[in-house]
Amino acid sequence: MALLGRRRITARLAPELDDTDLGKVRKRLVESRTAAGHNLVAAMIEQLLRSSGRDWDRRAHRMSVLSESTAPAFQHSWAEERAQDPDAQLLYAWGVMLRTRYQEQPDANETHEALDACARAAGLRPDDPNPWVVRLGLLRVWRRPTTEVFPLWAEIVRRDRWHREAHLQMLGYLSPQECGSYRQTVEFLDRVRAEAAPTAPTAGLEIASLVDHYHGTLAQGGIEGLTASRLWSRPDAEAALDRALADWPRSGYLAHAAAVADLNVLAYALVQAKRVAQAGEVFRAIRGLVTMYPWALGEGGDPLESFGNWQQRAGI
Repeated sequence: MALLGRRRITARLAPELDDTDLGKVRKRLVESRTAAGHNLVAAMIEQLLRSSGRDWDRRAHRMSVLSESTAPAFQHSWAEERAQDPDAQLLYAWGVMLRTRYQEQPDANETHEALDACARAAGLRPDDPNPWVVRLGLLRVWRRPTTEVFPLWAEIVRRDRWHREAHLQMLGYLSPQECGSYRQTVEFLDRVRAEAAPTAPTAGLEIASLVDHYHGTLAQGGIEGLTASRLWSRPDAEAALDRALADWPRSGYLAHAAAVADLNVLAYALVQAKRVAQAGEVFRAIRGLVTMYPWALGEGGDPLESFGNWQQRAGI
């Protein structure tokens, strides 16, 4: 029997995070991937996205999960038969964007089709920033110049000033590994921290950047890799973790659609910074809803095993 009747929460991979409606649809899509008919899949997705209304942040989260939970063939055929449906167009384009991230040589024809789908979606729903976000993501894959990328950024922030996915895309684009530099990355993060509310959907941007920088340094190997852990003792890193730890775990403090994902990143950063005891409160706030990133970056690459090991060490 658990102490005082408390039971340890069973950890599970939860791409939907705490979006229960999305979780129900995703479960049905995954379980019936081979059995469900095209029309049934389309109806489930339509109903879910319709209920999102003009909550662009929620729509972005749902689109991302749905694009990973449906087959490329369905996405393409739905977009073809529903040329006047912005959601059908955007689902196809989002799917292409996600797939091209992992391709050594993206398909140019598919990219052009996805860009055309984004243009149709933007025309059909002019206020929605998400078609512009996907266009940004697609141009990022192809390392297009700032003269093409920055105008898209202007269109996004005009519609949704603190769009989470857009900021993550731009952060990657401005990194020295892609089309920018370390200085540009720092300036971008400083500007967001100075202007955005601490509860904005961009709240996790700085912590995510630290995690990526840490693993990028590890990957260099040699003396750089051996001393990568020193990043966590830098004043800027300690200050970022302190700010997040002070507020994020509080119930209701972060209310954006991917708040649980940001809590996962914070917990991971804390344990890498050897602040395991302090991570306990964050693990409790996560409630067992585990994300692939960043836990798959851990030893062995098993996110559930990595999460569970560190949660146990934190005394949860």
